[in-house]
Amino acid sequence: MTVRQIAAVKTARYAVLGPEDGPVDEVWMACHGYGQLVPYFGRHFRAVERPGRLVVAPEALSRFYVTPVDAAPARDRRVGATWMTREERASDIADLTRYLDDVFVAACTRADADPLAVRLTGFGFSQGAATVSRWLARSPLLARRPRRADRLILWGGGLPHDLDLGAEAGWLTDAGVTLVAGDRDGFATPARVLEQEARLRAADVPVETRTFSGGHRLNDRVLRDLG
Repeated sequence: MTVRQIAAVKTARYAVLGPEDGPVDEVWMACHGYGQLVPYFGRHFRAVERPGRLVVAPEALSRFYVTPVDAAPARDRRVGATWMTREERASDIADLTRYLDDVFVAACTRADADPLAVRLTGFGFSQGAATVSRWLARSPLLARRPRRADRLILWGGGLPHDLDLGAEAGWLTDAGVTLVAGDRDGFATPARVLEQEARLRAADVPVETRTFSGGHRLNDRVLRDLG
């Protein structure tokens, strides 16, 4: 059997919070975690609302039933989305890079903001931390900006292990990295956060770490502080 690939058109959605019709001086591109959907994830960012700031939350392209098949009928099962799996990984990363470029440009265009000049904060929660980091590193659109990003916030997650910090240290240094995790986070454990810190400091990338009392979730108080 021969397995081949074909490029297909996919209808996707993203949530926005803030002055979608402008004026906008800052855009947050916020990537959700595994099994989440943007109508719910995006609500958290009311904590960082301010005039001139547009929060854009793209939804991952692959939806699935989070609730097990035998736990409830289809109409009652919770739906979530995932950015990628190990299957066809390289193709998914390339597709997601193009997709996030398209979302960023579409949101900026509606808000009459220049995607090559507007202040950009990359935000990723859990699985979305690796996704937003890969986008910032690989996007040919962002490579045309004076800075790929002005700020990078990784919450409950970290940089992907396959990101070459030697090659990417320039833009990461420009942006600086803020790591956020709850003190009872079962995924972004204290050991994993320390590993991320050490990896970034070894590459001379500025890094700040924030913690809060809680688990693998967002926290409005910390979001307000970051905003």
